[in-house]
Amino acid sequence: MTVTRRSRTLYVSDLDQTLLRSDGSVSAESARLLNAAIEAGSLFTYATARPFMRSRNATEVLRLNLPVIIYGGTITADPDTGDHSDLRLLDQRVVEATLSHCAQHSSAEPILLTFEDGRDWVRWQPGRMTAGVQAFLNARPGDPRLRPITRDDPVNTTAVFYVAILADNQTLTTLRTALRPWLMGAAHFLSIDPGTPGLDWFEFHNSEGTKAKAIQRLMTQVGAERLVVFGDNHNDLPMFEIADEAYAVRNAVPAVKDAATSVIGRNDDDAVARWIADDR
Repeated sequence: MTVTRRSRTLYVSDLDQTLLRSDGSVSAESARLLNAAIEAGSLFTYATARPFMRSRNATEVLRLNLPVIIYGGTITADPDTGDHSDLRLLDQRVVEATLSHCAQHSSAEPILLTFEDGRDWVRWQPGRMTAGVQAFLNARPGDPRLRPITRDDPVNTTAVFYVAILADNQTLTTLRTALRPWLMGAAHFLSIDPGTPGLDWFEFHNSEGTKAKAIQRLMTQVGAERLVVFGDNHNDLPMFEIADEAYAVRNAVPAVKDAATSVIGRNDDDAVARWIADDR
C-alpha cells in the first residue's frame, strides 16, 4: 500500500530526551504546536518508560485526547485519570529467576514494579541497598508508589509487570546473559541514562507489553493507517521497526540514529513538535 500524507496518521513520541527538554518539561513552543495539531484533528500521544503521574505532570500543558502508553508499553492508560485499559504482567518464573540471580551479585538488585491491591507499586528489598537502588529511590522522594518488601508485606511475584536493574555495564551484561533462558518471552533492554552516570539500566517486561505492541493495538483502536514515531534510546528501537517513518532526535544514541528514517533537531529545540506541525 502506498502511504500518502492524507493517510490517517498516528504520531507517537518518547518523552525523556525526545519530546521533553533536558529539564524534563514540555516547552511553551512545543505545547503551542502540539495543542494546535491535536485541536486540528491530529492523532498524537506518547510512549514512555515513566509511570503515569510522572509523565502526566511533565505533559500537563498538552491537551491530550488519546490513551497514553506508560511503563514501556506494559500499561495503556487514560491521559487524564491514569485508569488503565491494558496491563501486561511478567511471567512469574522470570521474576523468581531474576531475584535468584541478582542475589549472586552484590551490586545488582531488581526494582520490581507491581500491580497489587488495585494499583501500581515500586517494590525493593531494603536489605539489598545497592548503588542502583539508592539512585532510583533518591530520584523519587515522596513517591506514593514506594512500598518496600518486608516479611509482613512480601511481594506478589505473579503481579510484577516491569523490572529495572541499575548497575555498572559489566555486571548488567553478565546478568543479562545468565537470565537469557528466562527472557525468551520477555522484551529486555540495556540502556544508558544520563541521569544516572556510571549506572546503566537493564529493564524487561512482557513481550506483549512493549511500546511497539501497545502502539499497534492503539493504531487499530483509532483506525490509523500511517505511523510516525520519535525516540532517542535503545528501548525505542522496537517502535522504530514497526513505524512507517521513525525519527531520531539529534541527541539520540548512535543505534537509534542508525535505525531512523532521518535525524531531526535536538530535544531542546522543539524538534518533535516542529516536525509534526510541518507534516500536517
